[in-house]
Amino acid sequence: MREIVTLQLGNLSNYTATHFWNAQESYFTYGDQGKSPIDHNVHWRGGIGQDGSETFLPRTVIYDLKGGFGSLRKINTLYDATSESNAAADSLWSGPSAVHRQDVVHPSVYQQSLDAGTEPPRLTKSTVRYWSDFSRVYFHPKSLVQLYDYELDSSIRPFERFAMGTDLFDSLDKEHDIVDLDWRPFVEECDLMQGIQVFTTLDDAWGGFASSYLEALRDEYPKSCIWVWGLQSPLLEVPRATRQLRLVNTAQSLSQAYSQASMVMPLALPEVRLSSKLAVDRSSPWHVSGLLSAAAESATLQSRLASESGYQPISLSAMAESLNTNGNQTIARAKMDVGPHAGDTDRETLDVDLFHLGRDSNVRGEDRAGRVFGQLSSYRGPRDTSDGDEDGPNPKSRPIIGNPVIRRQLPLLNSYPHIYADASADQAGIPVRTVLSTDTTMSARIKTLRRQVSRSIAVEERETLSNGLAEIADAYQNDWSSGSDADDDDM
Repeated sequence: MREIVTLQLGNLSNYTATHFWNAQESYFTYGDQGKSPIDHNVHWRGGIGQDGSETFLPRTVIYDLKGGFGSLRKINTLYDATSESNAAADSLWSGPSAVHRQDVVHPSVYQQSLDAGTEPPRLTKSTVRYWSDFSRVYFHPKSLVQLYDYELDSSIRPFERFAMGTDLFDSLDKEHDIVDLDWRPFVEECDLMQGIQVFTTLDDAWGGFASSYLEALRDEYPKSCIWVWGLQSPLLEVPRATRQLRLVNTAQSLSQAYSQASMVMPLALPEVRLSSKLAVDRSSPWHVSGLLSAAAESATLQSRLASESGYQPISLSAMAESLNTNGNQTIARAKMDVGPHAGDTDRETLDVDLFHLGRDSNVRGEDRAGRVFGQLSSYRGPRDTSDGDEDGPNPKSRPIIGNPVIRRQLPLLNSYPHIYADASADQAGIPVRTVLSTDTTMSARIKTLRRQVSRSIAVEERETLSNGLAEIADAYQNDWSSGSDADDDDM
């Protein structure tokens, strides 16, 4: 069945994954709309609701902190909960009870419109308070895992350090086996799991939580393909101490994920030089996650194509092998073009480079043209109806494995922010070209990150982390060697 099970860790990850699931929901076809080129069984699971009706829900496990889910309830209309009065009647306590309630988070107007079946209003940055405010799908109750040890955006005890994440995972895992309780039920439903997709932030405590989770998954599924989308929040207008902490977290997360995952794609907006074709507000996670999700969703579209649609699906493991040609290059670079010019596949320089590690202002000459070890390119453009087949591939295009031309644009839903200058407000979709690659330019980026964080690491951890990052950087040099460069030895 080629199933992919998704793991979502943290608030920005859930924003990004919400865009991803909204896009997957838009690929369903009904009535006389024709057959979708997407195999929905890859990312969606069939089931039975409380009333006996059939359900089709995402194969995902979602973690967030207290207050991160907004108005989203664990029990939705597909799975009725026991009423509060019945719950009180069934209680063993017969004495008086005191009820303490937090302020209720009311559903957004957008969610209310979806529930009522009416045309929802246009979303804005101010109306999107939580990632659940623009979600268009239902989730299985077992998919939602709220962690009460920390509170979202707490100024008293922020969830911001790598070690906090590892400690939280360890404490929860001692109470109950997290993989066994939260994860295994979704894997056991699969006939033949293609792989695991992880959305996580690298630059906060979720990076530590993800590192421990990846280690547990690798122990449990040693041969499974694990793709990690490592997200980073914008660093502009962030205090210097916080910026440095985020860089340290990113370095620690990347070093751990490098050895556990099959592929890791760090995704971050550049501090400067953002394309003029983009209108992304860096202070809005709805905006930032929209762009990051467009790259992740488009780059992996070929892993969920239906074989009978005329396209050639490619597994996550085959994609990873195409990028990791030397066996030690599990970190890949992501670039993308969005808009009409995305169809110019001869362009070597793409508008949006999402591979940013460390402070850009301190990086000099790291992007000089170099050797490309492995590359996966994908273009999704307008449908070609000249032959009467609206959903099939362009008959004039020769299919190339790893470089497909998919006639299904990135859907611009009413839940998606208006961040592309080339797209009108009522446009249904936009062409996207994505390129994942492993190349020699990545070595300098990783060395720069190493230099910027080495002095901020505790002495007992500094050597291990520094050597780990040096090993990663060496894997992307033309003449790979096991030692670090001489000019880096004093770190």
